[in-house]
Amino acid sequence: MGMFTGFPKLESERLTLRQMTVEDASALLQIFSDAEVTKDMGIKPFVSMEEALGTIRFMNELFQQDVAIRWGIVRKSDNQLIGTCGFNGWEANRGSRGEIGYDLAKSYWRQGYMTEALNEMITFGFEEMGLNRIEAYTNLDAAPSIQLLYKLGFQKEGILRGYAYFHGEYWDQNCFSLLKHEWKINQGE
Repeated sequence: MGMFTGFPKLESERLTLRQMTVEDASALLQIFSDAEVTKDMGIKPFVSMEEALGTIRFMNELFQQDVAIRWGIVRKSDNQLIGTCGFNGWEANRGSRGEIGYDLAKSYWRQGYMTEALNEMITFGFEEMGLNRIEAYTNLDAAPSIQLLYKLGFQKEGILRGYAYFHGEYWDQNCFSLLKHEWKINQGE
């Protein structure tokens, strides 16, 4: 029995979080062809439709295998895919925890969209997936991402040395976490 029965659809005031399809490939290509977006993801900017299609296929396969889930973030007002977010994985046996990842098209930065999307996703993680701990890892200089995590109530636990490997070298990463009871206090429960 997997974690999910079908692909969950989440909604907030301005956004819908849904499964991505091949129709999203051109929008995804636009987002991931921006070097400022991909810099902190540890990938090279996309240059082809094939890469975008491959990514969507890969994300959906990981979901089918019950190892990860990635939502497309769609703006309700114009049905535009503006980014993605999800759980890069979860551990149910040695403590219920999940690791989040997210990205957003540069033209939508600093408008509260990511906070809105992650609030829905975090709620889903704690309430539906039964997680007790949600983790996030960032590059040491990823200021917008770090700000966002603090805003959502995450605490910085420390620096993991040589934790990530991308662009041909090893990088230190910040480790952030949010626990279910802290999140409930933040929700005023």
